[in-house]
Amino acid sequence: MATNQTGSMGNIDFLDCPDAGISDAEICIVPLPFEGTVSYGSGTAAGPDSIIVASTQVELWDDELNYDLESLRYFTAPAIRPEPNEAADAYLKRVEVGVRELSGNGRLVIGIGGEHSLTPPLVYAAYRNNNDLNGLTVVQIDAHADLRETYEGTPQSHACATRRLTERGARVIAIGVRAISQPECEYGKSVSLVEIYRAQALAEKSGVEQTLLSQLRELHGDVYLTVDIDGLDPSMCPGTGTPEPGGLGWWQTLRILRAILLENRSRNLIGCDLVETVPQPNTQINEFTAARLLAKMIAYAKAPVE
Repeated sequence: MATNQTGSMGNIDFLDCPDAGISDAEICIVPLPFEGTVSYGSGTAAGPDSIIVASTQVELWDDELNYDLESLRYFTAPAIRPEPNEAADAYLKRVEVGVRELSGNGRLVIGIGGEHSLTPPLVYAAYRNNNDLNGLTVVQIDAHADLRETYEGTPQSHACATRRLTERGARVIAIGVRAISQPECEYGKSVSLVEIYRAQALAEKSGVEQTLLSQLRELHGDVYLTVDIDGLDPSMCPGTGTPEPGGLGWWQTLRILRAILLENRSRNLIGCDLVETVPQPNTQINEFTAARLLAKMIAYAKAPVE
C-alpha cells in the first residue's frame, strides 16, 4: 500500500507506482473528467481525480493471484478536460483523437470517467476501424442498457452509449441490467447484436451465471470492457448518477471479470474503462471501490496464467 495521502492530484500517479512514460508503459491510465450530459445525480467529473488518489491506498500485492501489480509499468496520462462551454460532441471527439495517440505498442489503455458517454470515443480510438465495429465484442457491466437513440435531445447522452456502438456493428453483452425502457427492449430484440443478462436473473435463476461465465471464457477476437460502477450494488457505490438497487455483488463481479480477463486469453482485449463514480463528503467508499476494481481488472488481465 502506498503512503501518499495528499488528498489532491498534484503529481500523484495511479497506484502510486513510478511513472514509466508513455513509450515504455504497459498500462496507460487516462482521466476523463466529463459530465456534459448527466440527467440525474451530478459529480462524476470529480471521479477520475478521486479514484487516482484512492488508488494510492490499494495494496499492490494481489493475494488471490500471488501477483505483484508493481511489476507492471504504468503511465498516468494528463487528464483530457473539457473546455469552458465546449459542446459534448466536440469534447468526445477530442477524447477519441487523444486516446488514439496513446494507444499502440501492446499497451492497455484504461479510461477513467466521467460519464458513460465516454465509452464510444474510447472504443473508436482503440479499434482498427472506428466506422465499422463488426468483429468487436463489448462486454458491458451496467445497471442500464444505454440503448436509447437519443436522450434529452442529444445522441451523445450517457444513456445512448451502447446504441452508438451497436449502430456501427459492435456486439454487446450487457451484464447486471435492471433498468431499461420499452423502446430499448424493442431495439435490443430487433437487432442480433445485443445480449442482456439481467441482474435479477443472475441472482434468482439457477445456472444463468454459469452460462454467462462460460460464454465469457469462450469469446474470441477483439473485446472491449466497459464498467459503469452502477452495475454494482449501491451499497458499494452509493455515489453514482443513478444508483439502482439490486446490483451485482463484489465477488460476483470478480467472477465475471476473472472469466473474461484471466480465464480467457484467446480474446484480444483492446481497451477498458470505468465510469460514473461520484465522490461524496466524509466517505471514500465510492472512489476506493472503483480503484480496487481497476486494480483487479489489471491483475486479471496481466497476471500469468498457470
